[in-house]
Amino acid sequence: MISGVALIAGLAGSPAALASDSADVTKSLAGSTALELPAKAASLVAKASAADKQIVAAAVVKAAVGVNPSAAVAIVSAVARENPATAPVVAVAAATLQPKRIDQITKAAVAAAPSEAAKIVAALIKEFPKDYDVIAIAAADASPSSGRAILAVVADFVPALQPSILGATAKFAANVGNIPVQDILSQSYTQALTSGAAVTTRLPAMPTATTPAATGTPSLSPVIINAPFTPAPGSITTIGPGQITLQEPGGRNYSSP
Repeated sequence: MISGVALIAGLAGSPAALASDSADVTKSLAGSTALELPAKAASLVAKASAADKQIVAAAVVKAAVGVNPSAAVAIVSAVARENPATAPVVAVAAATLQPKRIDQITKAAVAAAPSEAAKIVAALIKEFPKDYDVIAIAAADASPSSGRAILAVVADFVPALQPSILGATAKFAANVGNIPVQDILSQSYTQALTSGAAVTTRLPAMPTATTPAATGTPSLSPVIINAPFTPAPGSITTIGPGQITLQEPGGRNYSSP
């Protein structure tokens, strides 16, 4: 324990060395519990100089996630909250090691550093273009007020959706950021698929739950046509108003079983 603390102190004083030697970073974090790891990682990044902070953040997060993959989301949250400017590289570093948790990682990074929401989304979509929808929706969940900025990033990275996104966001006042990102993405995707431009543009698939076109055409049962109506045979007795006996309230006197 003592040697581990000493190693952390030594590495923290030399950020460049910390970033260049992933083995040393891993050693400095080894033995940390899941509760200790996020705070330790954030502390190492915080001690780096402004010039080295980005590269140190990426190295520390990769090492920390390598030590305890289950703590990836907590690590991202802690480092991004302590060092907001590093949130984009931190999110990418963690998502590279835990791609199946990209939505949770995105949400953690944006929630910890909402001022960096657009940059986080841009950095992640650049590395994981097929997950643009998952990234954007998770980011908007974490920071609803950043919806307009998030959609603007998607429009830049997915040109086929740009006209629809710009048209949809134009309906909201310029000072309104809290707009329905998921609905606009779904509508824009559907419109792009049905437009001529979409024929030559490859679109990543939207989630089935948010894409009407992805659900397929519903299966309809065949229409059954019955025979025409035929009146019942025999004469029909007509009952006039004077032939109706009113029944007193309380029901009929049925025999007991």
